[in-house]
Amino acid sequence: MQRVLVIGTNGAGKTTFSRRLSEITGLPLVHIDRLYWRGNWETTPREEYHASLSAEANKENWIIDGNGLSIIEDRLCRADTVFWLELPPLKCVINVVKREMKYRGTARPDMPEGCIERLDLKFLRDVWRFNKKNRKRILDLLGKYDVKVVHITSHRQSEKVLKNIVANTL
Repeated sequence: MQRVLVIGTNGAGKTTFSRRLSEITGLPLVHIDRLYWRGNWETTPREEYHASLSAEANKENWIIDGNGLSIIEDRLCRADTVFWLELPPLKCVINVVKREMKYRGTARPDMPEGCIERLDLKFLRDVWRFNKKNRKRILDLLGKYDVKVVHITSHRQSEKVLKNIVANTL
């Protein structure tokens, strides 16, 4: 396990899982949101974002946390492992609300400075619909590449996976 993607909807626990996986494996962690967003929720120009993400994917070792489904194939073709966090929509919405309360008025550690945590109905609706909207596409994309896929559907399963990785790295 040298090049790892962690994908799934907002609130599924991608960043927490990725951070812990990086601590266990020593692999460098890249947050897509840090490449995509600039301060004050301004997006990075498309070409610059793609170039930055491609440069990260071309490195020898990494964990890349985030979806970017429109350009995920650039990473999938290099990845050896994908952790797909597909938790129930209600759990993800609850997690997003908890996260907003925790970081209210500040930027999360995985976000650029000035991207103050915010929550609106459209975002919650997108979280709720993510699995239904993207599941088939994700399955199709994962099926195109020779990559180990670990499908995680609960926080309990996520903990088991991380404990198993710890056990196998000692």
